[in-house]
Order: sequence, then C-alpha cells, then structure tokens
Amino acid sequence: MSFLPPIDEIHPLFVHFPIALYTTAFLWDTLGFIRKDEALSSAGWWNMILAQVSAVATGITGFLADSLVGHMEKPFPIWSTHGSVQIFTFLWMIGIFGYRWKKLRKFPVTGSIPWGYLLSFGIGILLLFYGSHLGAKLANRI
Repeated sequence: MSFLPPIDEIHPLFVHFPIALYTTAFLWDTLGFIRKDEALSSAGWWNMILAQVSAVATGITGFLADSLVGHMEKPFPIWSTHGSVQIFTFLWMIGIFGYRWKKLRKFPVTGSIPWGYLLSFGIGILLLFYGSHLGAKLANRI
C-alpha cells in the first residue's frame, strides 16, 4: 500500500504555487513601480525566485502526469495545448527573470522598474492564466 497519490494526481497539487507566486510577484513589482517603493520591489523579486523554483517542480510533475495522459503527443497548434502553452510561458518568465537578474540586479534603486518590464511580465501572467485554463479543461475541472 502506497501513501503517495497516483502520479496523475500529484501535478494538481503543485500547479497553484507558480500561479500564485508569479501573480504576487507581478503585483508587488507593479505597486513598487507606482509607489516607488524599494521594499515592494524586493518582495516582487523574492516572489519571482520562489515562482521559478515552483514552476520547475510543477513542470516536472506535469511531464510525469503526461506520461499517462499523452496530450503532448500532439503539441501543435501551440495555443491549444496546455503543456505547450505552459512551456512557452515558463520560457517567457525565464527571460523576464534573466533580464531582471542581469540588467537590473533586483532593481536596487527606488522606482527603477521599467514599464516595459512590467508590460512583459503582465503578458506572461496572462499567458500563465490561459495555459492554466487549458489545464483545467484537460482535467475536466471546468
């Protein structure tokens, strides 16, 4: 007798973390931009780091679950497959994270978050929500 749930039931346990953490990071960054508050920007930075870590774990569990479902056997068109959209979204978010890490160094100067960064991050959040919606449909949850 195993105490672990079946592999296809583990992925749904992880999916909420990157959704919540990326969204919270975006919220803190936006408020930090508006209020020119370094503490809010710092909160956005740390939430983004946690979101990246949780997204990796979620992706791993997603690939394991797909070994049973098999929807990634037909990943095209990309905008109609949950896994394809979420892989694209993860790469998008890595790009945003990398930009922030390399170019802006956690936005140490108050009010230095560029609006283009926030716009790109917001697009990433919309992609994340859309991919999550496709996942909920795939799991017959909506």
